[in-house]
Amino acid sequence: MEWFQIQVLVSDESFKEAISSYFFDLGAEGISETVDKGVSQGLCACFPTQRQTEIESQFKEYLDSIQAISPQSAQISWSINPVSKENWAEKYKEFYLAQKLTHRFFLRPRWDTETAIPNDMYPILLDPGQAFGTGLHQSTRLSMKLMEDVAGLFPALEPVSLLDVGTGSGILAIAAHHLGFGKIVAIDNDLDAIRVAQENMKFNGAEKVQVTGTLISELDAPFDIVVSNILLETHTQLAMHYQRLLKPGGLLILSGLLGGQLNFLEPELKKLRFEFQQSYLLQEWAAFSYVLRPKP
Repeated sequence: MEWFQIQVLVSDESFKEAISSYFFDLGAEGISETVDKGVSQGLCACFPTQRQTEIESQFKEYLDSIQAISPQSAQISWSINPVSKENWAEKYKEFYLAQKLTHRFFLRPRWDTETAIPNDMYPILLDPGQAFGTGLHQSTRLSMKLMEDVAGLFPALEPVSLLDVGTGSGILAIAAHHLGFGKIVAIDNDLDAIRVAQENMKFNGAEKVQVTGTLISELDAPFDIVVSNILLETHTQLAMHYQRLLKPGGLLILSGLLGGQLNFLEPELKKLRFEFQQSYLLQEWAAFSYVLRPKP
């Protein structure tokens, strides 16, 4: 996966906080401060290149809106630059720090050998590399919380199968492994993501997870659970496959959605016999679970 960065130069702390929040709303997995001679100059956020046109347009509209309200914001300057694969490896380390993700999962970068992992938490040791899925984004945390809840619905997890759609770095599949799910399949159509996810599985002792580039349309084994943390447009395109790949009574976990976006997706889910079960919200982001009802 290729990446680009938005660099914003702004000295007013109030604007920095607002812009940082908006970057997360746009889908940034992490934000770093740009510093010159020990003085903070602004912010830097990285996004997948495939979303550059969309994000650039939305961010420009956002700045126009705050400049209309506050003339001081006219001093904000910004630029967009590609991030080479060579530089990305160091770039994301600026904002990628060990931290608690949920009450059960603790993230520690693979290069961090000093931070202690709490004894009562599952460790996720990760190097995202070129793959999407650092674990810092709200949608990943929300997906994990729903997975934790779903795990508690089964008397035993060894017989339970789970499909992770668009696995990226493999973080949700690793979480599924720690929770104790039996058969876990993680798919992605990005070659860098597949390589990175396979490496992360080995590092976390999760080699049993099957990481593959097999297209979702080519899968046929039914699953008890499907987890998909991607964008609204892709959810819409894949909804029929979610239904096809779930056993009757199976559970679907969807994330990567802003809270209001469910209104665009839910009519299609209802047509496919998905019944709403549960949701979590964090800032502007949301995750939802559904059960697939049997055919009448």
